[in-house]
Order: sequence, then structure tokens, then C-alpha cells
Amino acid sequence: MEAEMAAMTEKEEKRRAKERKRRERERNTVPPIYLPEFITVEHLATMLKVPVERFMGQIRNMGFEGVAYDQVLNSEDAGLIAAEYGFEPIVDRDTGKDLLPRPDVTPEERAALPPRPPVVTIMGHVDHGKTTLLDYLRKSAVAEGEHGGITQHIGAFSVKLESGKTITFLDTPGHAAFLSMRERGATVTDIVILVVAADDSVMPQTIEAIKHAKAANVPIIVAVNKCDKPDADPERVKLDLARHNVEIEDFGGDVPVVLVSGKTGLGMAEMEETIMAVSEVLDMRAEETGQAEGWVLEASTKKRGRVATVLVRRGTLRVGDILVAGTTWAKVRTLQDHAGNTLESAGPGQPVEVDGWRENPEAGALAIQAADEGRAREAVDYRLEKIERVKAMEDMEVVNEQRRLQKIAREKEVELEREKKFQKKGVKVLPLIIKADVQGSVEAVINQVAALGNDLVQTKIIRGAAGAVSEFDVDHAEAADGYIITFNSTPSPDITNYARKKGVTIISSTIIYRLVDDLKLLLESHLPPIITERTTCTVEIAQIIPVNAGGKKGVPIAGCRVTNGTLMRNGLFRVFRGATGPNGEGGEKVWEGRLSSLRHFKKDVESMKKGGECGVGFEGLKNFEVGDLVVGYEVVEEKRKL
Repeated sequence: MEAEMAAMTEKEEKRRAKERKRRERERNTVPPIYLPEFITVEHLATMLKVPVERFMGQIRNMGFEGVAYDQVLNSEDAGLIAAEYGFEPIVDRDTGKDLLPRPDVTPEERAALPPRPPVVTIMGHVDHGKTTLLDYLRKSAVAEGEHGGITQHIGAFSVKLESGKTITFLDTPGHAAFLSMRERGATVTDIVILVVAADDSVMPQTIEAIKHAKAANVPIIVAVNKCDKPDADPERVKLDLARHNVEIEDFGGDVPVVLVSGKTGLGMAEMEETIMAVSEVLDMRAEETGQAEGWVLEASTKKRGRVATVLVRRGTLRVGDILVAGTTWAKVRTLQDHAGNTLESAGPGQPVEVDGWRENPEAGALAIQAADEGRAREAVDYRLEKIERVKAMEDMEVVNEQRRLQKIAREKEVELEREKKFQKKGVKVLPLIIKADVQGSVEAVINQVAALGNDLVQTKIIRGAAGAVSEFDVDHAEAADGYIITFNSTPSPDITNYARKKGVTIISSTIIYRLVDDLKLLLESHLPPIITERTTCTVEIAQIIPVNAGGKKGVPIAGCRVTNGTLMRNGLFRVFRGATGPNGEGGEKVWEGRLSSLRHFKKDVESMKKGGECGVGFEGLKNFEVGDLVVGYEVVEEKRKL
């Protein structure tokens, strides 16, 4: 009997222990909660099964001060709150839809890859001879086809040198307007050639180029150009470079300096040797197989459709491949090199013009090969959705801030809105439509134009796109009462006539700084003039003289003495009584207007200088008194400048 009781007790203990473990597992198991990207406070309280009023008090204690029941939370804040209530937050977000570059290879794997051509970027100040230098290397006359000798957008060229080696050159523009494009050039390059004119030395854009090259962490080769000129001073260039922390070999550093002339060919053989020596040290290699990837250097619309210059960085791009860049994609119809030759494929380090894009990709975007059209559409749709989510988050923050301001200080917000409207009342806004030859140029022009203006006149970019001006652009500008700005894209005669009929002004230019100057003049023409008053004379009334004039007897005339300046018969005047200052300060203004007469003795005169005495009649004023001060003034209008 005792044995049976002991067995029952042991069995019950095991059952109780098992039950305790089950309950402990339940306590340690965190239930999941699936949260959307954005959720209101009220909806989150419902999901957590907590009364809204109590929930709002609790989350305020967590640090979410000033929240309202209709305030929108992002998934991160909502997840923190849900975790405090014992849930595991899981954001209900689609994953795996984006198209990503493949992982980089290990150093051991890289050593077994085939070599690729080095990518060399030419940088430097405007007019220091970058394009002329490239012309010599690639035996073509690009500079002659450029407006004003200034390169207007990035060009990419593969050049086979006399040594048999192939080098890809990126020609980055020298003007400051293309800062963003030059930065993109620096991120895709292996070597930077810094061109400095021997007769001009280091200039502001030279310093910018040095900063971009150092930020990209790539080796620099200095090409001291125009050494054929009689006023060339290479030693000055070397000293100036050293002052800007460019450690050249002549002064114990590792940056080679080559004295060249793109015009005569001086030092070009040495330049080639230096490039190849640096590239051999870098030992650039890349996969020729697998998923193709590359950088979009520029995009434009041509007769055959939308095209983009792509610099292949890994893999091999072939005709028929599907390529995704940013929020657009292409089925590659044709591949062309910089000379217009049709290619079947392009490998690492080779730039090609790709035809077949649905929309123009953005310059600087990473182009990635997709398995098929369906995968490309899925990736583009996901990226567009992601942009919308980011936009929604920004809108959410704006909405929440507005609600918070309304809750904290509704009256103060109304007052601020009134003040804002009052401040904006005198602002003239010029709507602008920007058109250019390529998308990179559109971005550069927008960056320059958006910075123009002041508190009285401002620009507003209503649209920007690559391509020629169309009738739609003219109609849009007419409806917005705006202007069309074209860069490197001359409107056709038909469009020019159509714009003239519609009363729309088209401002065209092929040089960026001239375009900016034209826009400054346009803005200044809409600025109100600066109106100022200048005192021309002060006159004291010394006596009152009754005279007979116009058949009337005893008409009072003021006997005056000019104490300062010159009294002009046709000027503007004010009369002050009891004035304590030279311009009427501290006195009461009793009259303002023009003189009815000005006489010196009995002779009518047009002016009276300082110290002169005269008789003065005032239009509409007869009750002047001895001691009154007459102040002459003129209104001066001055044209405003930005």
C-alpha cells in the first residue's frame, strides 16, 4: 500500500513538473504582431487590445510626448511600443524583390580573375586643356565640336594605345556647374589625371578636383599641360600643388608629375608610360562571366530612341540582355562604342551606348542585369514602391508636425500663417521649364538655377527633362506664365515661332555661365527699384512779404534765405514748423508740394544757391510763418541687383 501511494505521489509530481514547464514556455514565448509600414496611434491601441485613452497615457510615459490619437507612427516607433507590451514586432513588408549587385569576390578569388582596362578620369579647371589632352590620346577632335572649347557633359572612350594596352578615359567637365557629375566620375574611376595649365597654375576647380580624387581614394597623376607656351612655369605649379597637400614625387611624395602639351605632343609618351605603370601596380581585375553590372554615365534621347552610356564594371553585357538602372529598364537592342561601331558584347572597363530604355535612366545609377523582363519589372516596381514609402514617411512627418503645432499652439500657428502670407505677398516667382541635351545637363542646370533669387524674386522649377523643346513645353509655360530655359538644345524654327505667338520667352545657351548670367538679368528685370529720398536744400522763412499778383492785393510771399544746397524752382518741397533738426526733425509738417514762384528781387529765377535770398510762393499754402523750415528733396530710383 505504501509503495502504491509513493508511486502515485511520484506520478503526480511528474505531472505537476510537466505543467510548470508548459506554463514557463508560454511565459517565455513572445507572441508576434504584424505591423504595417505606417499606423495611427488609435489603430495600434486596437491591435494591442488596450483602451485608447489608457494607451495614450502609457506611451506618453514611454517618451512619446504630445501624441494624438490620430497621429501616424512609422513601423520603427510602433515596433518599440509593441515590444513594451510583450509582442515581437514584425513589419509586413515585401522582401527579395529588389535587384542587387552580386557580392564582391574575396582577394584570393580576385587574383585568379582576368585583368580589365583601367578607368582613367581627366579632371581640372576649365580651359586648362583637358579635352585637348584627350584628343591627342584618342586621335580625335572632340574639343573642336564643343561650344566655346568647354566640355559640356561626361564622355567615355576606350583607347588602344601604341603599347597595345587598352585604357578607358572619362572626360569630366571643368565648369563648377557640373559638380555632381564630376563626383560621379570620381566614384567609378581607378586613376585620376589632374590637368593643370603651366601658365595658370592651381585654380578653384583644380582644388575641387583634388578633393574629389582624394574622397574617392584613388591615385593621382598630375599632367602639367601647355608646357609649350613661353610663359609656362611648371615649378610654380608644383609648389602650388604642394601647398594644397598634393604630395608630388619631386618633393618626396608618391604623386607623379608629367610635363605635357596636348597641342604639340610633348611628354605624351611619358604620360602613357606613367598611366600603365600605375595601373600595373593597382592590378585591376574583374569577372567576365555572370551577372553584368555597370555605371550609367549619361542618358539622352536620339532618333533611334532612348540611349544611355554605360561603363561595364563586371560581367559581359550582350545584345538582348535585360538591364535595370534606377527606376527604369531596357532590353538591349544595340550596343555601340564611342565611334558609333556596333558591338555584340562589352566586357569590364568598356563604355558602350545602350539602346532600348523604357525611360531615360539617371546619370550615376548602377545598371544591373536581370534574368528576364518579368524580374526587371518586379525590381522597378519595388523601387517605385520604396520611393513612395519614403515619400509617405516624409508626408507622415509633415502631417504629424502640423497636428502637433495645432494641438500645442493653434492660435500661434494661425498668426505664423498670416505672417508668412504677408511676407510672401511681395515675392515675384518666375516659373521655369528646363530642357537640355542629356539628363546630367538637366540636373546641373537645375542646381544652378534653383540657387538664384532673393527675398523679392525667386525661381520655381516646374519641370525639367532631356530632349528638344516641344509644343507641350510651350503650352505649359504659357499656362504657368513662365519661361523655357534650354541648354545645348536649340529650339527648331517652328517651335520658336510657336513660342513667339504664345508670348513665351525661350532663353537658350550652350555655355552654362552665360545661361546663368542671362537668368540673373531676367530676375533683376522683375525686381522693384530701390527708391530713396535725398535732401537738395534747406531754406529758412525770414519774413512774410505781401505783394500784388494776378489782380489780387496782399498775396503773401515768403522771404527766404537758402542755408544749405541749391533751391531748384521745379523741385519737391516740405514745410516744417518748430523743427529742431536740419531736415525738419522734431517739427510738424504743415505742407508738401511744389513752388508756385521763385524770384530774386523782381526777377523770376530757376534756382538759388546757398546764401542767396529770394521770394518763394507755395502752391496751396498761405499760412506759413516766420521761422518755418523749407526742405527741398528729390526721389531717386536705383535698379536693384541680385
